[in-house]
Amino acid sequence: MASPQLGVSIDFSQGPAFVSTAFTLDSATKGVLGTGQLADFDANVDITPSVLRVSVRRGRNRLLNKFEAGSAVVEVRDQTGDWNPANTSSIYYPNLIPLRKIQIYADYLGVRYILFTGYITSYDLQFVRGVESTDKVVLQCVDAFRLFQNAQIDTVPAAAAGDLSGTRVNDLLDLTSWPESLRDIDAGDSTLQDDPGGVRNLLDAIQTVEQSEFGAFFMDAEGRATFYDRDTVSKYADATPYVFSDDGIELPYAQIDLAFDDALIVNDVTVTRLNGTPQNVFDQTSIDTYYIHAGTREGILVQTDAEALEQAEMILDARKDTQVRVDSMTLNLMEDNSSLVIAGLDMEIFNLVDVTKTMAGATSITREVFVQGLQHDITRTTFTTKVLTAEPIIQAFILDSATQGVLDVAGALSY
Repeated sequence: MASPQLGVSIDFSQGPAFVSTAFTLDSATKGVLGTGQLADFDANVDITPSVLRVSVRRGRNRLLNKFEAGSAVVEVRDQTGDWNPANTSSIYYPNLIPLRKIQIYADYLGVRYILFTGYITSYDLQFVRGVESTDKVVLQCVDAFRLFQNAQIDTVPAAAAGDLSGTRVNDLLDLTSWPESLRDIDAGDSTLQDDPGGVRNLLDAIQTVEQSEFGAFFMDAEGRATFYDRDTVSKYADATPYVFSDDGIELPYAQIDLAFDDALIVNDVTVTRLNGTPQNVFDQTSIDTYYIHAGTREGILVQTDAEALEQAEMILDARKDTQVRVDSMTLNLMEDNSSLVIAGLDMEIFNLVDVTKTMAGATSITREVFVQGLQHDITRTTFTTKVLTAEPIIQAFILDSATQGVLDVAGALSY
């Protein structure tokens, strides 16, 4: 039986862009014009043989309704002291410094699947006593959200009233020279006010644009700053889903977590644009049933109060009621099921998942949900992937769609 093979590489070259093949003079393979990238030096190091354990966490905080910095922990055996930054004899000296680039991947059936791309923030050395003990270094890693949080900005000279949201995201990334090769930015559906200026960090500024658009901004597994406008997000609800079930026919999961609570209910919504009037909507039936669950969104940059109101109405329609949710499912990627392994390795934020759980009492639930987070835990003998999910908050009427093109069904039309 084939199983996914973990891999970890570190790129010690400078700058935020990852260099897969540095152009190297006099090299028969890396010195061929048109095949490599220019870099300060070729310092891509494969550390896979020394890796003991890897843990990856990426995705959206559902309660805060925002994407957070992805993180990874990599445990590396260090029997030679090469991972000691003070060891001048180390093969890595003097490159063991914070914010060097790291990529975690898995090879399966001849295909490489990237699981995390980010930066090493610290090298935690652990020395233990005993004949059978193993000295190791723990690499603490984060994705580029950490870099964006550390970048302070003020004015955005390229910004102007009437900019599409995608244009504004690119303007903000340009301020800190984020590489074009590490961007996947939609054009956007909303036009914005001029940038308000003022000292803030780059991530906060981009997330204000994200909320204004009612889209999504996150780092994908390959380290690209990714911005989806609401049209893209809504159309993902009509994509071909990964289908999971416990019926022995569809893709199997090892564990599933269901929830039925009031954690995500919002039945009194106020959205206020910058320099605008608060737009409030509420659902009295929901308030009578669950009591008041208020939510606010302030300072968004849309140009009209009418658009702020449309945003409030969409939030209310999606969140005023509750139902049994599929919060997460865990997959065992060591199973002898190639379709399952490929799904677990290839899934990305906003992929569509169809999940069915059969329960006692001849009942079952089926939910179609978005992937909102991915967690990989890998050792030399185990490989599990936890998929965090959430119901779509944006619904759009899509012509010729079997699921999103049906009139008079429950749901809200995207504005």
